[in-house]
Amino acid sequence: MSLRVSYQQGSAGQWLAGPDDVMAVFEFGRSPLESADPRHVPVALPQLDSEQQVEVWRCDGPIKSGSWDLLRFAQGEQLTMGHIALDLREIGSMREASHLAYDVLQSYLRQSPHPWPLKIWNYIPAINEGAGDDERYRQFCLGRADAVLIDPGDLPPLPAATAIGAPRSEPALQVYFLAGALPGMDVENPRQVSAWRYPRQYGPRSPLFSRGTILSLNGSRQFLISGTASVVGHRTHHENQVANQLSESLRNVHRLLDEGHRLMGDAHARLDRNGILKVYIRDPADYELIRRTLDAEAPPEIPRIYLQGDICRENLLTEIDGIVGCA
Repeated sequence: MSLRVSYQQGSAGQWLAGPDDVMAVFEFGRSPLESADPRHVPVALPQLDSEQQVEVWRCDGPIKSGSWDLLRFAQGEQLTMGHIALDLREIGSMREASHLAYDVLQSYLRQSPHPWPLKIWNYIPAINEGAGDDERYRQFCLGRADAVLIDPGDLPPLPAATAIGAPRSEPALQVYFLAGALPGMDVENPRQVSAWRYPRQYGPRSPLFSRGTILSLNGSRQFLISGTASVVGHRTHHENQVANQLSESLRNVHRLLDEGHRLMGDAHARLDRNGILKVYIRDPADYELIRRTLDAEAPPEIPRIYLQGDICRENLLTEIDGIVGCA
C-alpha cells in the first residue's frame, strides 16, 4: 500500500527519529500549537484507552518536510500530509479562522506536486457552543464555504472529511489533510442525504464533504471513511441511546463500503487488520459501553482507538472514521 497507517506504542519523538518512511506522527491529548516538527501533529482530543498510542503514517519516500505560509507539511513520493493550527485568541471569529485555514490549504495545494485533497480532518474547540446559527460548527461551515466558493451541483469534487469538537480549553482550530498526486473517487452513502444537500435546519451553509474517498496508488486501493454517525437520511437516529448510535454508525460504514464496491467492481473494502478505526465519544462515561459494543459488532482484528470529542450535532453521542484497505 502507498499509505501505511497504524497505531503504535512509543513516543512521538521516538517515531519521528525512527524509520525514514515516516510521513506523520499524531499524538493525542496535546494542543496542535505544540507541534515540534512538520511531521509531528498533536491532536487535542484525549485518548480514552488505557494503553496510550500514537498514530503513524508511513509512505514511499524520500520524505520531504517543511513550512508554507501558516501550514506545515510532509511529502512522500505521491502523497502529502499537511496541517494548520490557528490560535483563536488571535483571530476575530470561528468563521474568519475557518476561512483563513481553507484559503491557506487551497493555496498550498495549487502549488503542490500533490494537489488533490483526499481527506480533511477538522478539530474545532467547543464545537456546539453558541445558539442557532451562532453555533461554532455552523460558523465553521460558513467560513469553509466562503473559502471554497463552489456550486456543488450533482457531483461536486469534495473529499472525505471529519469534524469533531476539541476541548473548550483548547485555543486552536486544527485542520489537517491527506492529498495525492491523483484525485480519489468520492463515494456517497445511499442511506444518507449527501451532506452538501442538508436542509436549512442544520445551518445557513451545508457541510462540504463526501461520505468517503477511495485512494488508488501503485496498484492498491484504500477507503478513507468520513466521520460517520447515527444519521439516516439527514436525521439523527437513536437519541440518548449511545450503543444504538454506534451500531447505526457501523451500519452506515458497511453500506458505504458496499457502495464503494459497487463503484469499483473488482475490489471490496473490509474492516480488517489492513486498516484502522477512530471512535469519537462525547461523554467519557460511555467509553466502556461503546468499547463493548464495537468489540461485539466489528471484526476484532481491525485496530481501533477511542478519543473524547464532541460530535457536530448535540444529539449525537459518538462517531466513527477510519482508513481501510480494499482487496
